[in-house]
Amino acid sequence: LLSAVIGPIRLLDHRARMNIFLIIVAIVMTVMVAVASIYVLVYFQAEEDNLTAWAPKVAVVVGLTLSCLLVLLLPMDVANRSTSGGLDMELCYEIMYAAIFIMVVGILPFLIFYYEAEDPESRNWQIWTAIKYEFITLVVAITTLVLMWVFLGTAEIPIVEYTFNQTLLEMDESCSRDECPSSGKDSSFEIQVTPVVYIMALSSFIGWFLLVVFGGIGLSAFPADLIVSYSDRPQPIDLQEFAKQKMALHERGEKLKEIGEKLGPDASHARGKKGRMYNQFKQAVFFLEKDWEKVQVAYKQGGGNPLMQMFQVVLGFVFLVLSIVWVLHIILYVFVSPPPTQFLNEYFAKLDDFFPLFGTVSYGIFAFYLLLCVIKGCFKFGLRFFCMQIHPMRIGATMMNSMMFNVMLLLLTSVSIVQFCAVAFASYARLTAVDMLFGVQVRNLVFFQWFYQHDVFLYAILFVAFLATAWLSICPRDKKAMEDEDEVLLSI
Repeated sequence: LLSAVIGPIRLLDHRARMNIFLIIVAIVMTVMVAVASIYVLVYFQAEEDNLTAWAPKVAVVVGLTLSCLLVLLLPMDVANRSTSGGLDMELCYEIMYAAIFIMVVGILPFLIFYYEAEDPESRNWQIWTAIKYEFITLVVAITTLVLMWVFLGTAEIPIVEYTFNQTLLEMDESCSRDECPSSGKDSSFEIQVTPVVYIMALSSFIGWFLLVVFGGIGLSAFPADLIVSYSDRPQPIDLQEFAKQKMALHERGEKLKEIGEKLGPDASHARGKKGRMYNQFKQAVFFLEKDWEKVQVAYKQGGGNPLMQMFQVVLGFVFLVLSIVWVLHIILYVFVSPPPTQFLNEYFAKLDDFFPLFGTVSYGIFAFYLLLCVIKGCFKFGLRFFCMQIHPMRIGATMMNSMMFNVMLLLLTSVSIVQFCAVAFASYARLTAVDMLFGVQVRNLVFFQWFYQHDVFLYAILFVAFLATAWLSICPRDKKAMEDEDEVLLSI
């Protein structure tokens, strides 16, 4: 009797201690990620935004923090399962996804509209412009969400039905070999998901398209650009060569200035041919600034710091290894059934057994690498295809609209990266809250289930990655737009 009483008490005490430990870890990680987000903001923000644009800066810090914490929820979910903790991780996911939905649909779009509609002569016009576009965004987003949840918010959970002899069951007798069925009939059990779960599903579904295109490009472009940048590193030049290149860049700048004046101040909001031309103009200005920085480094710093250049090329090969490992893991563990190896799942599990922090760090490296690939892929796409503006993250020269654009991109893709990791690391994340949410409910939702059950997005991201690899092998360097400025001026 005493052991029967003491056992549950010890179990409750163990769970209480583990809950306290996990809560402390969560608080520490939140503080660390928030501090890192503030550092990223200060490190990349342009001088023009110093001591101004406080609301966008708060949104950037909050957005970066949310995207990073969401990715880190999976290893915490695994730790909660492994230690028999009692934290409600499903509620944590729902809160995080709801917060990200509010950021992506409400806060960030309004701030971007407000920031880009800046007019020193009319602040009221700027506010009403932001409210107008934000109202349209909210109506479209909420209407789409509500209609899809009402008509498509059912998850068809696959089950297997077995039929037994009820008489034998009532008599509490064992059925004979012939009477006990060895196989059942495939069927499904329908459940209506909650609105928050549907927000998770819809957000992730939209994020998958961005992850496939930009993440697939980034898996190839990120290591390739770092390696190519070493061969294109600045070489020392003398004063005469510096003056010559400075004059050539000045002439390019004057022609681009003339093109910008002809395009007009409203070109950034234009569509069609003029909008595409503005995107080309923005890319040309980016390369002009980049070339000027390269010329300054070549003359004033004698070609730059060789250790930093070596670090970049080494980092490029490290990223190349990460990209190859990701591709191999998807092929060997996800596409091949049954998988011949657990691959990264086994690697994370062994590190967790040795020291839990090592497994979390290893998972974080692979997950955050995907986030970086998305940013890189989006920028690379904008440099070569002018259907969208580029939003480069430049040290000490990133405007807040570009910062908010990239944060929104991270938020949208972080929700799908969590689902991606839950699928890719299914053995590592088994019996967790994220496995229940995405592996059971979201995976089997009407309309979405075909994409997930046939691994459409996983095949697509590998296809884009291989296509980008072939493309970058043929054309490893980005080509400047508007090289013939005189012809461009005539066409405006």
